[in-house]
Amino acid sequence: MNKNLHIKPNKSLNNLQILFFLLITGFLIIFIGARFLLVGAWPIIIFGIAEFFILVSCTVYFLRKVKRTEKISLSEKTMHLQNLDGDEIVENNKYNLSWSKIRNERDSLSIIYAGKKKIFASFLSKDRRLKLKKIIEKYNSMSK
Repeated sequence: MNKNLHIKPNKSLNNLQILFFLLITGFLIIFIGARFLLVGAWPIIIFGIAEFFILVSCTVYFLRKVKRTEKISLSEKTMHLQNLDGDEIVENNKYNLSWSKIRNERDSLSIIYAGKKKIFASFLSKDRRLKLKKIIEKYNSMSK
């Protein structure tokens, strides 16, 4: 019996909604800046444009970070942990569940195997990390 889990960071808006938000925000900044320009307060539009470029750069950074996901595949006695960047596999690890220990760290889960520690599920909340740990432990006990 195989089980596949795909862990993704939280993202409340899709890409089209994010683009729409940026367009509306940019239009409002230009509109308000133009009104201040007409009354002679021209520095306002410069600060508004700078603020908009900071917002765009933070959004691009966020979208790059949100592409990083983790895929956990549980098979009989093994766990495959893949770190993905979009569709590209960045790191691929295989662990024997019988010889591994999973710990709930302060802000992530870790698997200890052959004296090495691998941290995963760092973007999940505490409750979801505990739920994931229970799923893996339950799957390990079923395969014994």
